[in-house]
Amino acid sequence: MLLIHSPDRIGIVAAVSRFLAGHRANILHADQHQDHARGLFFMRVEWDLDRFDMDEPAFRERFAPLAEDFQMQWRVAWSMVPPRVAIFVSRYQHCLLDLLYRYRIGELPCAIACVVSNHPDAAALASFYGVPFHQTPVSASKPETEARQIAILRDAGVDLVVLARYMQVLSPDFVAAYAGRIINVHHSFLPAFTGARPYHAAHDRGVKLIGATSHYVTEELD
Repeated sequence: MLLIHSPDRIGIVAAVSRFLAGHRANILHADQHQDHARGLFFMRVEWDLDRFDMDEPAFRERFAPLAEDFQMQWRVAWSMVPPRVAIFVSRYQHCLLDLLYRYRIGELPCAIACVVSNHPDAAALASFYGVPFHQTPVSASKPETEARQIAILRDAGVDLVVLARYMQVLSPDFVAAYAGRIINVHHSFLPAFTGARPYHAAHDRGVKLIGATSHYVTEELD
Protein backbone atom coordinates (compact mmCIF):
# COMPACT_ATOMS: atom_id res chain seq x y z
CA MET A 1 0.00 0.00 0.00
CA LEU A 2 1.27 3.45 -0.95
CA LEU A 3 0.07 6.63 0.80
CA ILE A 4 0.85 9.99 -0.78
CA HIS A 5 0.13 13.64 -0.17
CA SER A 6 1.62 16.45 -2.19
CA PRO A 7 0.87 19.84 -3.75
CA ASP A 8 -2.00 19.33 -6.18
CA ARG A 9 -0.95 19.36 -9.84
CA ILE A 10 -1.70 17.63 -13.12
CA GLY A 11 -0.18 14.22 -13.78
CA ILE A 12 0.25 12.68 -10.33
CA VAL A 13 -2.19 9.81 -10.86
CA ALA A 14 -0.77 9.08 -14.30
CA ALA A 15 2.83 9.13 -13.04
CA VAL A 16 2.14 6.82 -10.09
CA SER A 17 0.07 4.41 -12.19
CA ARG A 18 2.70 4.34 -14.93
CA PHE A 19 5.45 3.67 -12.40
CA LEU A 20 3.56 0.75 -10.84
CA ALA A 21 2.52 -0.72 -14.18
CA GLY A 22 6.12 -0.50 -15.34
CA HIS A 23 7.06 -2.87 -12.53
CA ARG A 24 4.24 -5.34 -13.24
CA ALA A 25 1.97 -4.18 -10.45
CA ASN A 26 -1.72 -5.02 -10.80
CA ILE A 27 -3.53 -2.16 -9.04
CA LEU A 28 -6.36 -3.52 -6.89
CA HIS A 29 -7.66 -0.35 -5.28
CA ALA A 30 -6.97 3.38 -5.59
CA ASP A 31 -8.47 6.40 -3.83
CA GLN A 32 -7.69 10.05 -4.34
CA HIS A 33 -8.83 13.33 -2.85
CA GLN A 34 -8.11 16.99 -3.49
CA ASP A 35 -8.14 19.59 -0.74
CA HIS A 36 -8.88 22.63 -2.89
CA ALA A 37 -8.65 25.11 -0.03
CA ARG A 38 -5.06 24.07 0.77
CA GLY A 39 -4.05 22.98 -2.73
CA LEU A 40 -3.17 19.45 -1.62
CA PHE A 41 -3.59 16.07 -3.26
CA PHE A 42 -4.00 12.76 -1.39
CA MET A 43 -3.73 9.26 -2.85
CA ARG A 44 -3.88 5.69 -1.54
CA VAL A 45 -2.99 2.77 -3.80
CA GLU A 46 -3.01 -1.00 -3.22
CA TRP A 47 -1.62 -3.54 -5.69
CA ASP A 48 -1.07 -7.28 -6.10
CA LEU A 49 2.47 -8.45 -5.35
CA ASP A 50 2.29 -11.72 -7.33
CA ARG A 51 4.15 -10.33 -10.36
CA PHE A 52 5.59 -7.18 -8.80
CA ASP A 53 9.32 -7.09 -9.50
CA MET A 54 10.66 -5.03 -6.56
CA ASP A 55 11.15 -5.58 -2.86
CA GLU A 56 10.69 -2.74 -0.38
CA PRO A 57 14.28 -1.35 -0.47
CA ALA A 58 14.27 -1.32 -4.28
CA PHE A 59 10.85 0.35 -4.34
CA ARG A 60 12.00 3.09 -1.99
CA GLU A 61 15.09 3.76 -4.09
CA ARG A 62 13.33 3.83 -7.46
CA PHE A 63 10.21 5.70 -6.36
CA ALA A 64 12.18 8.45 -4.61
CA PRO A 65 13.00 10.48 -7.79
CA LEU A 66 9.33 10.52 -8.85
CA ALA A 67 8.29 11.54 -5.33
CA GLU A 68 10.84 14.35 -5.36
CA ASP A 69 9.57 15.63 -8.73
CA PHE A 70 6.07 15.99 -7.31
CA GLN A 71 7.19 17.14 -3.82
CA MET A 72 5.44 14.14 -2.27
CA GLN A 73 5.27 13.12 1.36
CA TRP A 74 4.82 9.36 1.14
CA ARG A 75 5.12 6.01 2.84
CA VAL A 76 4.74 2.42 1.72
CA ALA A 77 3.62 -0.59 3.77
CA TRP A 78 3.93 -4.24 2.77
CA SER A 79 0.87 -6.33 3.69
CA MET A 80 2.93 -9.41 4.54
CA VAL A 81 4.43 -7.49 7.48
CA PRO A 82 1.57 -6.95 9.97
CA PRO A 83 1.79 -3.64 11.85
CA ARG A 84 2.63 -3.82 15.54
CA VAL A 85 -0.15 -2.13 17.49
CA ALA A 86 -0.36 -0.72 21.01
CA ILE A 87 -3.78 -0.19 22.56
CA PHE A 88 -4.22 2.63 25.09
CA VAL A 89 -7.14 2.29 27.50
CA SER A 90 -8.30 3.74 30.81
CA ARG A 91 -11.05 2.12 32.94
CA TYR A 92 -13.74 1.19 30.39
CA GLN A 93 -12.71 -2.05 28.68
CA HIS A 94 -15.42 -2.80 26.11
CA CYS A 95 -13.46 -1.35 23.18
CA LEU A 96 -10.30 -3.14 24.30
CA LEU A 97 -12.20 -6.42 24.66
CA ASP A 98 -13.62 -6.15 21.15
CA LEU A 99 -10.20 -5.42 19.64
CA LEU A 100 -8.47 -8.24 21.52
CA TYR A 101 -11.19 -10.72 20.56
CA ARG A 102 -11.05 -9.77 16.87
CA TYR A 103 -7.26 -10.03 17.05
CA ARG A 104 -7.50 -13.52 18.58
CA ILE A 105 -9.83 -14.85 15.86
CA GLY A 106 -7.68 -13.39 13.08
CA GLU A 107 -10.08 -10.66 11.99
CA LEU A 108 -7.54 -7.88 12.60
CA PRO A 109 -4.42 -8.28 10.43
CA CYS A 110 -1.97 -6.95 12.98
CA ALA A 111 0.20 -7.93 15.93
CA ILE A 112 -0.92 -6.39 19.21
CA ALA A 113 2.36 -5.64 20.93
CA CYS A 114 1.05 -4.29 24.25
CA VAL A 115 -1.74 -2.65 26.20
CA VAL A 116 -0.92 0.63 27.96
CA SER A 117 -3.18 2.11 30.64
CA ASN A 118 -3.20 4.83 33.26
CA HIS A 119 -5.18 2.44 35.52
CA PRO A 120 -4.69 -1.23 36.54
CA ASP A 121 -8.21 -2.34 35.56
CA ALA A 122 -7.35 -3.91 32.18
CA ALA A 123 -4.38 -5.95 33.39
CA ALA A 124 -6.36 -9.19 33.79
CA LEU A 125 -7.96 -8.87 30.36
CA ALA A 126 -4.61 -8.27 28.66
CA SER A 127 -3.14 -11.26 30.53
CA PHE A 128 -6.03 -13.50 29.41
CA TYR A 129 -5.18 -12.72 25.78
CA GLY A 130 -1.43 -13.05 26.37
CA VAL A 131 -0.65 -9.41 25.62
CA PRO A 132 1.92 -7.48 27.71
CA PHE A 133 0.33 -4.87 29.97
CA HIS A 134 1.97 -1.62 31.11
CA GLN A 135 0.43 0.65 33.73
CA THR A 136 1.58 4.24 33.39
CA PRO A 137 -0.26 6.39 35.97
CA VAL A 138 -0.59 10.01 34.93
CA SER A 139 1.35 11.78 37.66
CA ALA A 140 1.75 15.46 38.39
CA SER A 141 4.36 15.48 35.62
CA LYS A 142 2.49 14.36 32.51
CA PRO A 143 5.57 14.82 30.27
CA GLU A 144 7.40 12.20 32.36
CA THR A 145 4.50 9.78 31.95
CA GLU A 146 4.39 10.30 28.21
CA ALA A 147 8.16 9.90 27.95
CA ARG A 148 7.82 6.52 29.66
CA GLN A 149 4.97 5.57 27.32
CA ILE A 150 7.00 6.49 24.25
CA ALA A 151 9.91 4.41 25.56
CA ILE A 152 7.52 1.44 25.97
CA LEU A 153 6.27 1.86 22.40
CA ARG A 154 9.76 2.08 20.96
CA ASP A 155 11.00 -0.93 22.94
CA ALA A 156 8.02 -2.93 21.61
CA GLY A 157 8.59 -1.78 18.02
CA VAL A 158 5.10 -0.29 17.80
CA ASP A 159 3.96 1.04 14.41
CA LEU A 160 0.44 2.17 15.33
CA VAL A 161 -1.26 3.41 18.52
CA VAL A 162 -5.00 2.88 19.03
CA LEU A 163 -6.81 4.90 21.69
CA ALA A 164 -9.66 2.67 22.87
CA ARG A 165 -11.42 4.75 25.53
CA TYR A 166 -8.15 6.27 26.73
CA MET A 167 -9.39 9.20 28.77
CA GLN A 168 -6.36 11.45 28.48
CA VAL A 169 -5.55 14.16 25.96
CA LEU A 170 -2.22 13.50 24.26
CA SER A 171 0.32 16.31 24.24
CA PRO A 172 1.64 17.80 20.97
CA ASP A 173 5.02 16.16 21.67
CA PHE A 174 3.44 12.70 21.92
CA VAL A 175 1.41 13.26 18.76
CA ALA A 176 4.53 14.44 16.92
CA ALA A 177 6.45 11.32 17.99
CA TYR A 178 3.82 9.14 16.27
CA ALA A 179 2.46 11.57 13.71
CA GLY A 180 -0.08 9.90 11.42
CA ARG A 181 0.14 6.71 13.48
CA ILE A 182 -2.42 7.29 16.26
CA ILE A 183 -6.08 6.37 15.82
CA ASN A 184 -8.81 7.42 18.26
CA VAL A 185 -11.89 5.18 18.46
CA HIS A 186 -14.91 6.76 20.14
CA HIS A 187 -18.69 6.97 20.12
CA SER A 188 -20.40 8.78 17.28
CA PHE A 189 -22.10 11.31 19.55
CA LEU A 190 -19.31 13.81 18.90
CA PRO A 191 -19.44 16.68 18.22
CA ALA A 192 -23.10 16.95 19.28
CA PHE A 193 -22.55 15.61 22.81
CA THR A 194 -19.24 16.42 24.45
CA GLY A 195 -17.94 16.21 27.99
CA ALA A 196 -17.61 13.40 30.52
CA ARG A 197 -21.22 12.11 30.27
CA PRO A 198 -22.14 12.13 26.56
CA TYR A 199 -24.28 8.96 26.82
CA HIS A 200 -26.44 10.49 29.54
CA ALA A 201 -26.81 13.74 27.60
CA ALA A 202 -27.82 11.86 24.44
CA HIS A 203 -30.32 9.75 26.37
CA ASP A 204 -31.86 12.88 27.88
CA ARG A 205 -32.31 14.27 24.36
CA GLY A 206 -34.04 11.09 23.17
CA VAL A 207 -31.26 9.69 20.96
CA LYS A 208 -31.94 5.99 20.32
CA LEU A 209 -29.09 4.91 18.06
CA ILE A 210 -25.34 4.99 18.63
CA GLY A 211 -22.45 4.11 16.39
CA ALA A 212 -18.69 4.36 16.51
CA THR A 213 -16.20 6.42 14.60
CA SER A 214 -12.45 6.81 14.40
CA HIS A 215 -9.94 9.35 13.19
CA TYR A 216 -6.22 9.98 13.10
CA VAL A 217 -5.10 12.09 16.05
CA THR A 218 -3.59 15.50 15.41
CA GLU A 219 -2.79 18.43 17.67
CA GLU A 220 -6.17 19.92 16.79
CA LEU A 221 -8.24 16.73 16.91
CA ASP A 222 -7.81 14.14 19.67
